[in-house]
Amino acid sequence: MIITVIGFAQVNLQSVIKPGSKLIYGVEANGQKYDFIVTVKALVPALVFDWQMTDPVNINGSITHTATAMTAGNTMYNFFAPGSKTLDDNTLSVWISRNSFTSLTKGTKTAMLKMNTSESPKKMVVDQEDPTEMKIIVDGEKETVEQFEAKDANAPSGEDRVYFTFAKSAKMPIILKMQNGFYIALKEIKTK
Repeated sequence: MIITVIGFAQVNLQSVIKPGSKLIYGVEANGQKYDFIVTVKALVPALVFDWQMTDPVNINGSITHTATAMTAGNTMYNFFAPGSKTLDDNTLSVWISRNSFTSLTKGTKTAMLKMNTSESPKKMVVDQEDPTEMKIIVDGEKETVEQFEAKDANAPSGEDRVYFTFAKSAKMPIILKMQNGFYIALKEIKTK
């Protein structure tokens, strides 16, 4: 007997996201909906990406991370201004650091993170044992990616609760969804 499963296949982000890959996120902010498109330029030694926000925002720029930030950064750069920006050794965007990934997936599953550059650190916690699945499109094909959700340990639950989900990949710990005064979710990856 042959059983055919129609649905979503599991995707390995580490093998998919390379220089040239486009990550397309849907954004809802300030009553507007638009896409945030990240085009990976380099992964090593520094992670570099170009970004674009589509109509009605219509701005673009480039972000360069340091190798130190990719290892140990704990501050998120979430509010973009046009042009090129090199982030400091503690600040990341779209990715979380390897140290944050380890802290959120091992032991107490907590990490102190600044969710925005101008804020105090929040204790973020992953309270589930197993990752959940998120559906995305990769080069036109339906795929799933495993994700963990980190939420503000000290905030009440509710619609405006600060949280983010990240890929279950220590080598490619990209943020998949985030609620942080805006909502963003990865919907598609294009490698071609």
